[in-house]
Amino acid sequence: MEKKRSWLGIDSISVEHFTAIEKEGSFHCKGELVGNKNNRIYGVEYQVVTTSQWETRFFDIRCQEGHRHFQLSGHKLNDQWIIDEQEYPHFKECLDIDIAVTPFTNTLPINRLNMAVGESKIIPVLYINPLEENFTLVQQEYTKLSENTYHYKNIWSDFEATITLDEEGFVTEYPGLFKVI
Repeated sequence: MEKKRSWLGIDSISVEHFTAIEKEGSFHCKGELVGNKNNRIYGVEYQVVTTSQWETRFFDIRCQEGHRHFQLSGHKLNDQWIIDEQEYPHFKECLDIDIAVTPFTNTLPINRLNMAVGESKIIPVLYINPLEENFTLVQQEYTKLSENTYHYKNIWSDFEATITLDEEGFVTEYPGLFKVI
């Protein structure tokens, strides 16, 4: 089964084309986007592989801005994150990644957590910002408000938003940041 989405980035003036393919008990996801943030033109390509329960097992991110190139790859092996061939034991509890330039990665915890309406969960997340060339462990909170609406809170920055999803759990509206086109 193949799923396609396109998003318009409002804050970063970006356009993203995304494809997810379900095969052999996993999801293989790929996104390509171009954008302009603070008069900086950039392009990002990413691949993410998850289990059938949406637990991230692999990612590869490539970003280009002018002559600057950034690449970051990681995979989870025996509950251990290996990023650019280095072990990160303090990321052990992370089942999700959040790539700053795409709404797709909100799909990962939303679909994985399978929460009831009114339920909230705080989770550790590997946050990756390819435009700033960094990654870190953060805490994020998701609260299911209705069948297709979640309140998202990034605890480390106090950023909050109410995210609307389609019937397959993909973001349709992320106020002020992204909307499906």
